[in-house]
Amino acid sequence: MRETGLQLPIVLCRMRRRVNPAAALAALLLFPAPRLTAQSVSPPIAEYTQRARSSFRLTNGTLFPLNVVLEIRGFRVTEQGEVIDVPLDTSRVHVKLSTMSFRIPPRGNYTVFYEATADSLPTWFNILSALSGARTDEGLNVRILLPHVVYLNQKRPLRRDEVVIRSFAYDEESHRVRVELENTGPSLGRALKVTASDGHAESAPAGGFPLFPFSHRWVEAGWEPATPPTRLSVRFAKFTLDTTLEATRAPAADTLRSASTAQSAAAEPTGSSRP
Repeated sequence: MRETGLQLPIVLCRMRRRVNPAAALAALLLFPAPRLTAQSVSPPIAEYTQRARSSFRLTNGTLFPLNVVLEIRGFRVTEQGEVIDVPLDTSRVHVKLSTMSFRIPPRGNYTVFYEATADSLPTWFNILSALSGARTDEGLNVRILLPHVVYLNQKRPLRRDEVVIRSFAYDEESHRVRVELENTGPSLGRALKVTASDGHAESAPAGGFPLFPFSHRWVEAGWEPATPPTRLSVRFAKFTLDTTLEATRAPAADTLRSASTAQSAAAEPTGSSRP
């Protein structure tokens, strides 16, 4: 899950069927925004410890009033960072919203308040806002989906000894390094930055993704030097893994993706830690 914190709406023209909410969430995390960006949610991603009592604001920068319908969804993330929509486990995760539908006037905004608790931590969910009534420059009616992603963290933060570097590989053809991280513990943590270096050059930083409990995560970074990197640094909020490693030759991307899909099918995080 490559989170950037950008407010990136997904725009659906002449919407006639229900769209998988994961498409909106993936758009937030992965893709650049389209031209119609006058609608936004702030903040797009929020993290709290144990419980949340907070709010988010929706902004309508157009000349048209917008009708908004809210929906609370769960999601899970594969080892490759692909977001998959799942129903919210309402038997364990409890979310109260100040409203479920409303109208935003032209060039106006609306604040939604919410409270969230869970019977077990950590957990995560998505409050999806479906906005209708906007139009493109060509006059098409569009429906816009804006996700507000919430993480409820456990009290004890992720520890250094719970994170293991399982693979550090260099792909000569694509000039990229691939890193496999494993979280062996029950805590949710966030990798803030991942960099590779060789003592002279350093890769552009990758990161900004959650590392879910009892899960693996692959991350990639560009590497332009002709020789493989020899050092890897992974920075979290409370600690940094900084180690000297010899990068191995990376497998083909298709092989890596197939192996990851097979492994994650039985053990992907779905909004809660293991019991």
